[in-house]
Amino acid sequence: MKKITYGFYKSAFGEMVLGKTDLGLCWLGFMVQACKDSGYERMKLHFPNVELLHDDMAVKDLGDEIMVAWDSGKSGDILLDLHGSEFQKSVWKALLDIEKGQVKSYGDIAHMIGKPSAARAVGNAVGSNPVSLIVPCHRIIKASGDIGNYGWGVELKHKILLEEGLEI
Repeated sequence: MKKITYGFYKSAFGEMVLGKTDLGLCWLGFMVQACKDSGYERMKLHFPNVELLHDDMAVKDLGDEIMVAWDSGKSGDILLDLHGSEFQKSVWKALLDIEKGQVKSYGDIAHMIGKPSAARAVGNAVGSNPVSLIVPCHRIIKASGDIGNYGWGVELKHKILLEEGLEI
């Protein structure tokens, strides 16, 4: 049975839930009041057939590394162990190309992955991103320019975008 070590990490954006395997970061969620379920509960749903080992100290260095990478705009330096369909992985890879302080629409991402008519499917893949902040799903907005939704709440999305210098 696959094992994921997880723990809680306090960040500038609130308490994060980090999950990692021997291959890298596989989960980054938030413990936010705005959501019906927590980052921990969502992690259990995303990985139903794994052994979860709670160890806050085991993820502390990873949390520090994540925040340094986010601050510097070099989140691509974080080793990732992403679990999803090939389509989802192609969307998540495209999200990694969006630089800090930039935003794209679902349609932009559909074009980036060579599936221009798949904006709705892209939206579903963006919404199922298991490593928020590092795979920057918060940088996706509606084509109208509206901030759109965010799995961890629009307030948190707005806060993150403001930290990146964007006022949407």
